[in-house]
This record gives sequence, structure tokens and C-alpha cells, in this order.
Amino acid sequence: MFVTNVKDVEWNSNENYNPLRWKLLVDSKLVSSSGISCGILEIPTQSSLELHHHLPQEIYLIRSGEGLLLKKGGEERIFENTVVYINQEEPHGLKNTGNCPLEVLWIFPTNCWEEVKYNFYT
Repeated sequence: MFVTNVKDVEWNSNENYNPLRWKLLVDSKLVSSSGISCGILEIPTQSSLELHHHLPQEIYLIRSGEGLLLKKGGEERIFENTVVYINQEEPHGLKNTGNCPLEVLWIFPTNCWEEVKYNFYT
């Protein structure tokens, strides 16, 4: 068991996902955990996590901001305290439509975020 404060975790980023950034909260590469991983994604205003799919199912909890859940066949409005369940291989993405960063907590049934292979649509 361990306890972490989100404010104490460093932000990560890289050129593949620019301008998005994220914090790894529960991740076997960083802490003693297995079978589940969790983190926070921040999407700046007028930015998106493009439509993609991956093998594991996923849960989103919108912590702050507002935007659109991109999905096959359309979009759905999301805002603070919205919870989204995403099936395996289901196309999805996020677009920030608000005036502040869109902050999303994600949960995967994987040991670490690195195990999730994102397949983006072109």
C-alpha cells in the first residue's frame, strides 16, 4: 500500500503528445503496484487527444474543465465529475472546448501506462 498526493507528482511530456502532459500516479515502473495503473492527463485549451484505440478498457474521470468525448459516430459533452467507461479497442479521444485546461484521471487494468499501445487514426 502507498499514498501519493497528486500535487507531489511531476508532470511528464514528450514531443509525440505535445502539448499534452500527464502525471503517473499508480504505475509499476515507479511504485510497488501491479494489475492497475492510473494517471492524470492535462489537455490545454483548444487542444485534443486525437481519436485512437487500444487493447485495454479504460475509465476516465473528468477532474476539471469541459470538452468533448470523441467517439465513433459523434461527440458527447463532458465536464467536471463526468465518468466515462471505454471498452477494449473502442475508438475515443478528447477535445478541450473550455477556457481552462481539461484534466482527466485515467485508469487502466495494466501494470503501467507504458504497456498501453495507442493506435491513432489518420
